[in-house]
Amino acid sequence: MEKEVSILTIPEHHLTPGMRQYRDAKKEQPDCIIMMRMGDFYELFYEDAITCSRVLEITLTARGKGEKRAPLAGIPYHALDGYLARLVKKGFKVAIVEQLEDPKKAKGLVKRGIVRVVTPGTVIEDSMLSEKDNNYVMSCWIAGSSVSAAYCDMSTGEFYTTQYDSISGLLYDITKMTPSECILPASLLVDQELVTSIKEKGCYINSIEDFYYKTKNAEELLHNHFTVPASQFGLEDPASISVAGALLHYLISTQKNSLSHIKRVLVRGNAHRMLLDSSTFRNLELVKNNSGEKTHTLLSVIDQTVTSMGSRLLKKWIASPLLQREAIEKRLNAVDELNKNVITREDCITILKDVYDIERLISRVNYGNASPKDVIALRQSLGKVPLLKEKLVVFSSSIMATIKEMDDLQELTRYLQSAIKDDAPLVTRNGGMIQDGFNEELDSLRSIARNSKEFLAELEGKEKERTGISSLKIAYNRVFGYYIEVTKKNLSLVPEHYIRKQTTANGERYITEELKVEEEKILGAQEKIVQLEYDLFQTVLEKIACSTEQIQDVARKIAVLDVLCSLSSVSMQNSYCKPQFVDENVLHISKGRHPVVEKHVQRFIPNDVQLADGETMIITGPNMAGKSTVMRQTALIVLLAQMGSFVSAEECVLGVVDRIFTRVGASDDISSGQSTFMVEMSETASILHNATERSLIILDEIGRGTSTFDGVSIAWSVAEHIYNSVKAKTMFATHYHVMNKLGEKFERMTNYNIAVSEKHGEIVFLHKLVIGGTDQSYGIHVAELAGMPSSVVSRAREVQSLLEKDDSMVRKISVKKLQEQKELGEW
Repeated sequence: MEKEVSILTIPEHHLTPGMRQYRDAKKEQPDCIIMMRMGDFYELFYEDAITCSRVLEITLTARGKGEKRAPLAGIPYHALDGYLARLVKKGFKVAIVEQLEDPKKAKGLVKRGIVRVVTPGTVIEDSMLSEKDNNYVMSCWIAGSSVSAAYCDMSTGEFYTTQYDSISGLLYDITKMTPSECILPASLLVDQELVTSIKEKGCYINSIEDFYYKTKNAEELLHNHFTVPASQFGLEDPASISVAGALLHYLISTQKNSLSHIKRVLVRGNAHRMLLDSSTFRNLELVKNNSGEKTHTLLSVIDQTVTSMGSRLLKKWIASPLLQREAIEKRLNAVDELNKNVITREDCITILKDVYDIERLISRVNYGNASPKDVIALRQSLGKVPLLKEKLVVFSSSIMATIKEMDDLQELTRYLQSAIKDDAPLVTRNGGMIQDGFNEELDSLRSIARNSKEFLAELEGKEKERTGISSLKIAYNRVFGYYIEVTKKNLSLVPEHYIRKQTTANGERYITEELKVEEEKILGAQEKIVQLEYDLFQTVLEKIACSTEQIQDVARKIAVLDVLCSLSSVSMQNSYCKPQFVDENVLHISKGRHPVVEKHVQRFIPNDVQLADGETMIITGPNMAGKSTVMRQTALIVLLAQMGSFVSAEECVLGVVDRIFTRVGASDDISSGQSTFMVEMSETASILHNATERSLIILDEIGRGTSTFDGVSIAWSVAEHIYNSVKAKTMFATHYHVMNKLGEKFERMTNYNIAVSEKHGEIVFLHKLVIGGTDQSYGIHVAELAGMPSSVVSRAREVQSLLEKDDSMVRKISVKKLQEQKELGEW
């Protein structure tokens, strides 16, 4: 096994000139794997070679002998993206060292330098990104109980700041936004609880010096980048300026790029969007189910977007429901208008299907790594804008009116049409990209190249006639250039003025003065064509970059249109209704349905939910009857309504809800050493501390993780506290039938149960929510349905009968428990 030695410890005289370049890159980025371009390979040496041979499962070899022996591994340059993706996915930072000059023109050692550092949050390659997901890198700064954060998606140019009242708020947002990487000030790394909490959410952590978080330094950097004061973006809070500036520094220092596609920084306040805690986000299975998959989720049902931009935006709308009635109703009115213009909506969707990912395309243009195919995709997408604007003329709602005001960018589209060939190749260094007629000099060079090829064909014909060698050929290779090839049997016919260049197995290769002169013309023209096309392509990219802000605006508006069309289509396909918002603190749902469950059952039973200000529903009933489904669908209907979507009900009237809280299911938090019951109590405590009278609380089986007596006591006191102090609209499901007494005790608490039909000892779950409590759990019947052995089920019924007859058993248990507590007290 190769001994791992750092190149930084190798004496200078043991390093070759090329190895010193590698060493210098390692000094500059000691926490990175260095990949250095050498010819057709990216090569790695010493500790990086050993690491990558293990992680990437590539061959480990060596260069040099004795004291100059260096462990070596390499990957072909054309396979970089695949290997880079694997390294980044495992959390490695990778510094790319490129050749900074043409090796053919270099005098001595080719100049090399780091052109970019790739980290999980700074990936821009399409092959390494999910087209339907954002890839955020974030930074945060904590001052007392106040937390500031900045987020950036390098692939789209999105950049915003936000603030939280606690670290919990930060962690909730990390759950929703799923950033790939978090940048912390070095001083915060000592907070291991915070570091661990962030890492547990699948987010890699890197750090920079606290110096870059100083407000003065951050403000100066922001001003230099955006060329206007941060205050013009509404960025005035010192902590927000600090965190935005520090993140921008990290991006610039790793990307070695001006990042010209980041045109603005937004300030997102939590006052206008609903904060969903991690538990609620998980329990409602909004974008991932409990198995971590994307199937059987709310997103999977309502996402009929046809563009990548729209799909990413829809996820944001789901994760951040609105809190302002006016903003919600603007979205609802737009969906309603699309529902009333189905043919036009379908025409828009058809057009949108031909729109590529404009957000990421314009980012690559600014970044400098756009290909001719990217420009063609951008041109095609911008060409669809006038068609969309024509279709949108019939709409008048506020949001639709804003969308149809987008710039059609037709001057730029025409320019791109005249510049780039439809069949342009993927790479920029081989020519074949630029249209004929776009540039006079290029046309002239192409004419020379074309005419010279015709001349070569004529010359070959003349030589065949002159020599009498019918098999004579004029061919080309990179070593000898153009040559005349003659087979062995015709060598006696070769003229004296032919100059022999090479002997092959089948004959001889020759040149002539006339051929040499023409070769210089052809190769000179071809070389100039390739270089000129490359230069012209860079000019085209610069021209596109001048319209970055307009193109980004078009991308944002197309994304909104795509989402609205999706919500409209889904609402009509599934018979959703338009929710009606009122000022009163009420929630009235008529014939509500679970939007996900109804797609996977033959017949779904709808239910009504009526909750007024401060009311609590105590819901009892057996397992499998549908208590959890009714509660979850209520929460999802509220969330859908406040994200601006129609809802899965016949009618829905509600006041704006400020938070949705759920405590559903049971799971241990093994990583932090918390039991099921402790997790349950922690989540319940959070609800009691943060809910308000405008909140919706969903509680399922509180207290079941401990003894019956403790559980009932906790469940009872929690319900009382919510009713008396929090006054939130609440749905409280329980197996503790004694909780029905709360409905008799408190005026605004009502008992409900999930109806069950029982005939001849058999029961049928009706899945219908009805008024009134129940004292039946049907647990044994559920056990039978689950496939429990018949002998066990029979014995359970016997024991149940004995226990019901002998109620003294309960009293004996109580006495025993008191005795145990007394003995523990004496001990």
